[in-house]
Amino acid sequence: MTASTSPRPYGRFIHADSLRIATLRHYKLLAIFATAFCIAFTHVAFASDLKWQVDSLLSLEPVTGASWSVLFSDLETGKEIISHDQERLMIPASVTKIWTTATAFSVLGADAKFTTKFAVASNLDGQGAVNGKLQVVCGGDPIFEQKYRKDLGKPSLDKIADELHAKGLRRINGDIEIVVNGYNRSCGNGVWEMGDLREGFAPSVDGVGYNSNVCHIAIGPGGSEGDSASVTIDPPFAPVAIRNGVVTASGGNESWVEFNVTPCRDELEITGVMAHGDNPQYIWFPIQNPALYFGLALRDALTRKGITVTGQVHVARDVAPSAVTLYEFTSLPLIEIATITNKESDNYLAEYLLSAVGKKSFGQGSMEAGLRAVQKFARECGIQRDQVSLQDGCGLSRQNIVSASSCVQLLSKMAKSESANAFEASLAQSRVDGTIGGRMSTDGMMGRVRAKTGTMTNVSALAGYIALDSGKQVTFAILCNNFRCSRNFVRNIQDNLVRAVFHAVN
Repeated sequence: MTASTSPRPYGRFIHADSLRIATLRHYKLLAIFATAFCIAFTHVAFASDLKWQVDSLLSLEPVTGASWSVLFSDLETGKEIISHDQERLMIPASVTKIWTTATAFSVLGADAKFTTKFAVASNLDGQGAVNGKLQVVCGGDPIFEQKYRKDLGKPSLDKIADELHAKGLRRINGDIEIVVNGYNRSCGNGVWEMGDLREGFAPSVDGVGYNSNVCHIAIGPGGSEGDSASVTIDPPFAPVAIRNGVVTASGGNESWVEFNVTPCRDELEITGVMAHGDNPQYIWFPIQNPALYFGLALRDALTRKGITVTGQVHVARDVAPSAVTLYEFTSLPLIEIATITNKESDNYLAEYLLSAVGKKSFGQGSMEAGLRAVQKFARECGIQRDQVSLQDGCGLSRQNIVSASSCVQLLSKMAKSESANAFEASLAQSRVDGTIGGRMSTDGMMGRVRAKTGTMTNVSALAGYIALDSGKQVTFAILCNNFRCSRNFVRNIQDNLVRAVFHAVN
């Protein structure tokens, strides 16, 4: 795996190989369709001609050989508006996240929060010392991260350190024990591709998480030719051991870095060449021990706030909490976590939510229990077992299969649930935000579509709701697999399908 030459955000990675760009002629053809949809037909003509328009779009030359599963339905009546192979099983990519978040809303509730307790065996002494360990009892909170969580303008761990300092804590004469009860540590997923397991978008999962369970590693040239490359880890306390096989070369040489990550081991092996004068190359390293990472981050925050820690950080499982609770910290509500998950297509949060619904439903915070909970919820929605089979919560697995019909059934069920408004608000909005913030901005479509996208190599999906002028809604799912053209061409087809149906029924 080759490192990138510039830092990359890790909230919304998309795994897709380079695809050939469709010709200008094909894009002009799509533009002709879009213009025709908007101008040439009345609403009545749209309705009568809708099948022809859909079939024409799906049979365009660049998507010859691609597989489609498409369904648009009236939300209120459930009546089909238009479909194409709606029962066909397809890889959904990140559309998987609507299944995870819908189950989380159903099982946990939109207002659910995760609680983390800070406990000691006895009260502080007169000098503000804990004579023994500080126990941190984790309850599944994945959002300890400056990127997502700020309280009073401070990262959450800084806020926790301030609160503990305000309660008189000045010294811990012992270890920081990170207690994880009822959650299993998962180092990636056995059905994810090996190349994905090396990347920051393929997170490990536990009963707590920090910084999306990744760290940032910069690799630059060393001081002299022949020296090992310089390596900078951010944050510096991240638990990763690096085997550095990158050497410094004279200017004018080509810089390259390859790296290898072994699942469940916080070790990074790097090889390559860094030429003098070249900019650093960057890696987002997936931390394999999230609970330890969180504990090290907490110790760093306590130290910076003037609280001395004499011991080490260690992780304990299935142990009883200490008697005296110094402080309790609560997470963002589920609705805010799910909104980040869906709008930004965050794999890390999706996997943590999957684990949380597993713990709530079956007493075990694990991928396996979470998937059982999702399947159980699908049955409650009336979805047949042979119409959905998922192997993860985020959509990285190519073994996930759903149909357009099952996605529309799920969306319809959620639209009539207690969490309807929260679930719909968690989805990206056309030309407003999230992964469709740059799509469907013309022809009166701005803000009308709430949807989840899915993108992998040769996979593109879109599923959600269309708002009509009457106040009614259309539920839809468009799944495309096995295309060989640009994914942007497929997205244009998806957007034009949505436009066509909107103008036909609005």
